[in-house]
Amino acid sequence: MHTGSTEEKDDFDPVLVADKLRTIGDALNNDPLSYIHFLIKCVLQTLEAAFSHSVEALCETYSATAAEVAPEIQLIKTSVALGVYVAKTAPELKSKVQNALSSFLSNRVSGWVTQQGGWVSHV
Repeated sequence: MHTGSTEEKDDFDPVLVADKLRTIGDALNNDPLSYIHFLIKCVLQTLEAAFSHSVEALCETYSATAAEVAPEIQLIKTSVALGVYVAKTAPELKSKVQNALSSFLSNRVSGWVTQQGGWVSHV
């Protein structure tokens, strides 16, 4: 509730906002492609982080009922299931999900897969 008191302090500083907008504008004017590539990289990192977090949350929920399954197998099964689900329900995200899934599997289970003899050793 605003009482009209001068004691209330407004933290909004339009000068800071203007400075930030100027910095962004200058970056776009000087080298727009580099800035766009930077933004794409940030978006992809966010997507990969969200995918990874979702898989981990699903695995935590499932691990209570399947403790006998290796955690790496749970990660693989869950990440693939989530990837397939998202690709089917949102086909426009298929390539992004494929990239996130590939990155997730490479970062999280590739070492374990190598220790087991590789992806095709048990086929």
